[in-house]
Amino acid sequence: MRKRRTRLFPIKRQTVPGSAPGTMIAPEESPSPVIDVIAYGPATFVEHKDVTPESIAAIRREAQVTWVNVSGLGDVGLIERIGEIFSLHKLAMEDVVNLHQRAKAEEFDDHIFLVTRIVRSTNDFGTEQMCVFLGSDYVLSFQERPGDCFDPLRQRIRNGKGRIRTTGADYLCYALLDAVVDDYFPVLEHCGEGLEDLEDEVASRPDSHHINRIHDMKRELLTMRRAVWPHREMINAVIRDENPLVSGETRLYLRDVYDHTLQLIDIIETYREIATGLMEVYMSSVSVKLNETMKVLTVIATIFIPLGFVASLYGMNFDRSVSAWDMPELGWKFGYPFSLALMTLIAAAMLFYFRRKGWLGARRRESRPQDQNRD
Repeated sequence: MRKRRTRLFPIKRQTVPGSAPGTMIAPEESPSPVIDVIAYGPATFVEHKDVTPESIAAIRREAQVTWVNVSGLGDVGLIERIGEIFSLHKLAMEDVVNLHQRAKAEEFDDHIFLVTRIVRSTNDFGTEQMCVFLGSDYVLSFQERPGDCFDPLRQRIRNGKGRIRTTGADYLCYALLDAVVDDYFPVLEHCGEGLEDLEDEVASRPDSHHINRIHDMKRELLTMRRAVWPHREMINAVIRDENPLVSGETRLYLRDVYDHTLQLIDIIETYREIATGLMEVYMSSVSVKLNETMKVLTVIATIFIPLGFVASLYGMNFDRSVSAWDMPELGWKFGYPFSLALMTLIAAAMLFYFRRKGWLGARRRESRPQDQNRD
């Protein structure tokens, strides 16, 4: 039984059509939420793992910027309590648990809501939804499951390197978006290496299983394209729309993320063209291989045509006692060796002629005077 392909996006909605706005239903097979909090300032830093929603308010008072990261969406009640603590809009909280969202940016009275898609790993081209809330002194992120690309960012905050500890929550939001976008580059690099290997195999040794690999590669690139393209519009909206939560200096850094997004789009489109061209290369390679096989078979069949004529000629049943002209060589003691030698000579002459014409094997290139002078 053929294995069923994974869907490009988990577009199955959890809520029933016609449900009230803000209705939240936990995604299927989603793990229980784990809340990690990092609070920091120019001279302060605290980090807490697996905290409760009720302790967030106390931690928030300890520093200038608070980053609350929620991994897992299996408990709607806990997520709703977090939303109440930060006074988040119900429509935005509904989008947190609806995992089919495309990357977007929405502005509310006192916070900005961002939806982005993070790539899973280098060998897996699937993506996951991550939602980010940006407030005046906090960044709240929701991930589908534990595991992300933010460990270097956490280490920068712990060590106090760079300017992140001296800036506001908007810079932390930029750092998250920058990490999400940059994490696509190793995946695309791995994809490019796979395309190069596949191109060499298709050109040299075309096989039927290459078709499945080409289709899988095109499908994975389509998944990446659908994930990356909306990021351009989302980041551009944050840069373009004036909002007091995002400073002008942070907008300059967001332009760099925007440029990286454009680079990703160019790379993906280039790889998609290469993957599409691989199918043409495969068909051309198969056609050339088939033509070579047909040429060899045609040469063999052509050689046996005169040989069959000679054999059929001596296979005619004439009565030699009736006439002396009825195949007198049949009475010659060298008649059989002569017929074999004649057929061998004919086959050798045809092979020599075919090779000289370049129809069989590579024709030897005659050396020219200019080639000898060049040597």
